[in-house]
Amino acid sequence: MDLTEEHRAAPPHLIRSLVALIFGSLLLRAAAGAMGENIQFYFNSIHDAAKNLDHPLRTIAGAQNVYEVSYTIGGLIIGAFFAAELIGAPIFGAWSDRYGRKLFIIFGPLFGAIAVQITAMTTLLWLLVFTRILEGISTAANAPATLGYLAEATSHSQKLRARMVGFFEIATIGGVALGFSFGGWLWRNFGAPTLVAGIPLTSPAFALNALIYLASLIILWFGLAEFREVKREQNAETNHSLKHYLKLLTNKSVQSFAPAWIAINAVLGVFINLTARLLTDKSIFSNQLLVGRFDSFQAGNIRALYAVVFVIGILVWSVAFPQLKKTLVMLIGTGGLFLTCLFLFLLNHQPSLDAPLVMPLAIGLVVSIMVQSGFTPAALAYLADVTENYAGDRGAIMGLYSVFLGVGQFIGASIGGPFADWDGADGIVLVTALLGIFAATTVIRLHINGARKQVLQIKSLET
Repeated sequence: MDLTEEHRAAPPHLIRSLVALIFGSLLLRAAAGAMGENIQFYFNSIHDAAKNLDHPLRTIAGAQNVYEVSYTIGGLIIGAFFAAELIGAPIFGAWSDRYGRKLFIIFGPLFGAIAVQITAMTTLLWLLVFTRILEGISTAANAPATLGYLAEATSHSQKLRARMVGFFEIATIGGVALGFSFGGWLWRNFGAPTLVAGIPLTSPAFALNALIYLASLIILWFGLAEFREVKREQNAETNHSLKHYLKLLTNKSVQSFAPAWIAINAVLGVFINLTARLLTDKSIFSNQLLVGRFDSFQAGNIRALYAVVFVIGILVWSVAFPQLKKTLVMLIGTGGLFLTCLFLFLLNHQPSLDAPLVMPLAIGLVVSIMVQSGFTPAALAYLADVTENYAGDRGAIMGLYSVFLGVGQFIGASIGGPFADWDGADGIVLVTALLGIFAATTVIRLHINGARKQVLQIKSLET
């Protein structure tokens, strides 16, 4: 980068816009995290109302509008979010290139607010699916436009870009962690159905969450200035159409890596989209310590702690793993996943929460999650290495990282439900272990192939 580029004057109101983008995104992720958690508590409430004739939800929603919600059905409803996000993100991303970023950035909190308000007033299955799709569209519209805005607004300074991207990652993950805790608090205090100003609300918690979406909308609407980078003439060869993305998926390097990354993200899909319900579900598996022993606020804090520990692990690995092969770090991370399964299983079969082994097992679980988190930065670095041989497709290949994330979350939410129905927390442990075995098999193959290539390179240099 030349000095004139580095010291070019920043566009007017740039800093204010970037600060608004970070804080608006923090609130948006918190609201989305709370919504994703509360929908799980809501499934428990609807399910309980179907079995309990005295449940207050039957009075507000009507006895004919409550039904048993299995974990399988709940997982599929939640999975609709990721399906909508996967389909919508490329479309909205392209539209934001053409029509400007701000419009699509504010679509995020706008659609999210509409989704939670609808959820607060209905138990109808098809409407709940619709609200998850609307939430998926919210993320699909907001995420690519936000990343595009960050890239354009910081194009004059790599230092500013590095800082803003770091702040954005903190806002994203921190917002989700806050959302988990906030969502649990909301449900504990406002989850019960009631009449508000004569309006029947099946759960006021969702309606109150709309205020967080509204705050995000106001910050982004008034704080964000539209920023238009001077458009370069588009080269048809670098226009990453759907056909081009499909072609990239046939790339051997991508194909060899994708199954492991999808499997690991499926694990995240299982934990994020099913555990809030399990931790608070008092109707099943009373012999399991991790099922139904917590209220919504406690469950939210447990999940928030999981997110924080995972992020700390990523930070530690980001410093440690440059000295190690990426595939080796991914293998170690997968080993951490198996340790997580072991500690969860042992915890789940303790006689009580104050049993002597609970604290040592909980500490072991925290350490195993930190070890497990090493897979994430190593996978991103591995994919970045793949792009070195395909410089013209660098952006498109890195974009597949997000695609695999969404596919994995969809799979995890969808297949985790039947395992939870079958055997509660033990079922979650089993499906996690199976996904870990699948990921480990793929990574071992990558590691062996990488070692062979290295040996061949050394032999070629010697000759």
